[in-house]
Amino acid sequence: MASGPKEPQESPLPLAQLRFVREEWLRQRLEEVKVLYRDENELYRLVKDSATGDHFLHYAVRHLNLTAGAAEEEYHHLLPLEHDEVISFALGSPFYRYPDEWQAPYLRNGSEGGYVWYDPSGAAPDIAAYEEAAAALKEKLLAFRREGSLGEEEIRRLLEETERLFPPKAPDEK
Repeated sequence: MASGPKEPQESPLPLAQLRFVREEWLRQRLEEVKVLYRDENELYRLVKDSATGDHFLHYAVRHLNLTAGAAEEEYHHLLPLEHDEVISFALGSPFYRYPDEWQAPYLRNGSEGGYVWYDPSGAAPDIAAYEEAAAALKEKLLAFRREGSLGEEEIRRLLEETERLFPPKAPDEK
């Protein structure tokens, strides 16, 4: 009896090609290579995707959320690494500390039960512009307070002037 064509064996996609990575996929695919640092609240380790051979720097942090009744939360981040970086870190070179040294897109866990890609370069606001706006806002509020005028027109004008102090919003911001 002739059999039909076999289904092609799909090779697992690299995590970089997925917009959303389910947590259970990571549990199945990631293998610990080496712990780089561990204390009671933080963990840095090298991990390998057993399906593709890709390596990541895994950063985990434990956080006590006081606003949620001291509930303990864990956050996980996975930074893709080049081959030379893996070797360097495994041999003891200083590894990238989160968040200051994580400049490339990385996976981070969220409330949806999985991980999404986050690009820190796209989220970097113009800090100097915001600091300048904050100083100007402080001066405007102090002047408003000194003048003591609390009429509807004065408040509307203050809000309009305040809005113009800050850098324009990106098209995708609300």
